Amino acid sequence: MKNHLLLIVFCFFIQNATAQKVVFISLGDTLQKPEYQQFIYLTDSTDTSNIIEVGKVKCTGKIDNVIVLFNAIRTRALQCGANAFKFESFKKTEPETAELVLSLYYNEDDLFDKNAELLPKNKIYIFGHQNLLSNKSQTFKLNDDKYEVKAGTYLVFDRKPEGIKISKGGLTGETMYINPSEEGFCKFLSFSSIDINGAQSYPSNGGVAVNFNTGRINHIEPNLALALLKIYRQIEVAQ
Repeated sequence: MKNHLLLIVFCFFIQNATAQKVVFISLGDTLQKPEYQQFIYLTDSTDTSNIIEVGKVKCTGKIDNVIVLFNAIRTRALQCGANAFKFESFKKTEPETAELVLSLYYNEDDLFDKNAELLPKNKIYIFGHQNLLSNKSQTFKLNDDKYEVKAGTYLVFDRKPEGIKISKGGLTGETMYINPSEEGFCKFLSFSSIDINGAQSYPSNGGVAVNFNTGRINHIEPNLALALLKIYRQIEVAQ
């Protein structure tokens, strides 16, 4: 029975590892060695002319968990010495598969601080489920108002001076209180479990793709979340 279970687990990991195809469109001949393992989102407006371009990479795979495509690129990017990326494109190649393209960079100066100044400020982003093939929707309350977020979509709210209460799951669920941030940091939240390895950090000082499960309300690592904003579709809500 034990051997049977080990075989099932082994097959699962083999299938998961081979489900995505990562291909370098271009790759520089200089292998950088960043001091810290981080993968920082660079905005479209961030000037990358004075940093090292490591290459451009695409990942093709199923979109039943679109975050796995990002994580597959991130793993290869870190191996090649990249510590930053720009979003290039995301498009469906078949009904159930898509292609994600990122440009990879290595940076060792104050560009990250300048980049952080261009990021959204004092917002709360609520992400739907990461399965883009699903019609699943999730409901929650923000203060006393009820909202719904569907798979592959996100909602945006302002962080209020008086604070905001987010509730999920009724009496047996979870409630989170969010106060304004003096630094202007955003909150990126999901009601789904996101299976990515790493540790939490903000885009201005580093980060890797991970969520932190606090029960029903999960924090998504900001660099991953900022990439998802390019993949997911925003649903406008009244505030």
